[in-house]
Amino acid sequence: MVDFDERDLIRQCQKGDVQAFRQLVERYEDRIYGLACSILGDPEVAKDAAQEAFIRVYRALGNFEGRSSFYTYLYRITTNVCLTFAQREQRRPDRVSIEGMQEASDMTLDRFLGTDEPQNDIERIGLREEIQKVLDYLSPEHRAVVVLKDIEGFSQEEIADVLDVSVGTVKSRLSRARARLRDLLLPLYREWQGEEI
Repeated sequence: MVDFDERDLIRQCQKGDVQAFRQLVERYEDRIYGLACSILGDPEVAKDAAQEAFIRVYRALGNFEGRSSFYTYLYRITTNVCLTFAQREQRRPDRVSIEGMQEASDMTLDRFLGTDEPQNDIERIGLREEIQKVLDYLSPEHRAVVVLKDIEGFSQEEIADVLDVSVGTVKSRLSRARARLRDLLLPLYREWQGEEI
């Protein structure tokens, strides 16, 4: 569940220790921002969503009982904030900036593609951009399950906990999202392989 050091930090936060909360934020801020970028596709909106998520966590930390890991708790709040932001902004793929896609891909797609190191390979950078564009065509709910499963490495049970839905709903959303991704990525794959479409 929660490691000893983290459990101690949470207890301190629950007693009002702002410095302890800063340590929790520092521990998770990059991953939370990367998650928000992946779901929202816009770095500015993602910054706002990540900040809102940490504010909500701070306000609700007194209710955290440790039944799930703090990491799962934080991801649940962040994902819900991002889905709310996505509905409010009514973001569409044609309204997402190229800069936003690049920053989001830099934060998360290197993990998806199997590396955390910066890539100098022009083709690899192009592939990251194309994958982020394709992710932006998914609904926020479908994008969230793909990001949590395929980028963050959560199990279906953990995703169900984060999204507060059944495992069956996660399986259904994941199946639909992957089918949509397959349809969108097939022409890209063929182009990269030099095949005629």
